Amino acid sequence: MRRIVGKRVVEADLAALRDGFPDVLLDVGTGDGKHALHVARQRPDWLVVGLDANRDNLARTARLAAGKKGQPNVVYAWAAAETLPPALRDVAEIHVLMPWGSLLRGLLGIDDTILRNLATAARDGARLLVTLNLHAWRPPVPEVGDTPEPTPAWVRDVLAQSYARTGWTIDEAHYADDAEIAALATAWSQRLRSSRGRFDVLTITGSRTVTVRS
Repeated sequence: MRRIVGKRVVEADLAALRDGFPDVLLDVGTGDGKHALHVARQRPDWLVVGLDANRDNLARTARLAAGKKGQPNVVYAWAAAETLPPALRDVAEIHVLMPWGSLLRGLLGIDDTILRNLATAARDGARLLVTLNLHAWRPPVPEVGDTPEPTPAWVRDVLAQSYARTGWTIDEAHYADDAEIAALATAWSQRLRSSRGRFDVLTITGSRTVTVRS
């Protein structure tokens, strides 16, 4: 796995990094990595992996996390959700916050690749948290194509079918309140909140479908 440590990229043994941590949380499309760092501080007994295809965004937070006063249970990986590191397996929880570009298309079920990859990385019953910035539909950005602006009903009646096909069960979809948005602790959500009188986010929670073995 390609690990980001400040401005450097090093090959890391994920099995060694997760030694002593029974559970792993994967933050996909972590951006500047602040959410991953926030979660790592809240859950010191978990290993938190922040993953992003753009390594430059992660340099500063990765340097802070690896410093003397850093957070030993968070690591940052340089990879895309379309090509997850093979070592990422048995993940207990996955977060995908404010996805954009191909990641947004994947979480909307337009392309099954990303959801299938995440299912492969997750253990049976693993938790999933997805938050969608609804302003991507106001007006619609190219990434969403013909997909209508998601609502809880649309998630339940339409998107749930795509998730089920790729190994996921959607449990709930609701509009996030201000406290929930603030708790995400991402620079992206903070910027959007400060630049808009109203900031609408749809939260989706689910789980990895349990595999029935004969």
